[in-house]
Amino acid sequence: MALITRLPCENSLIEKINSLNVDYVVGLGDVECPQFLRDFYGILGEMDNITTMKYLKNTGKLIESSFLTFSTNFSNITITHFPPRLEYGSLIVRNQILTNSPKIVFHGHSEVQKIYNLGLTKIVSIGSGEKGYYVIYDSNMNEIILKRSSH
Repeated sequence: MALITRLPCENSLIEKINSLNVDYVVGLGDVECPQFLRDFYGILGEMDNITTMKYLKNTGKLIESSFLTFSTNFSNITITHFPPRLEYGSLIVRNQILTNSPKIVFHGHSEVQKIYNLGLTKIVSIGSGEKGYYVIYDSNMNEIILKRSSH
């Protein structure tokens, strides 16, 4: 599956994501046109509007607690929009990670794409879709691949 965040409603970006050979596209917030993305499910970010929220809720594509191997409750493999607070982000997210020690946390919000550790947890910053960043995650192989496309 592919994970994305901060994806504006631009045809070249949408076409690139739709061309990926993945079963699902999981949005970690701030995805402007989820209705145009193939097999899309997601959580909301601070920039998502009421139209996006209604679309995701009405189509059953809003992830509110879990989706496949992902959860939003800081158990084994977690997805969240906000990063753990370092220079920016959420102190609440940081505290949840340090308290619950999930195996992996994927987060959106940031333009930067990177993998780092916080306590016992591997943190994966997806990076901005607007800059071509996305992540491929193979849950069967537990493989995380950072990707960047030119669009």
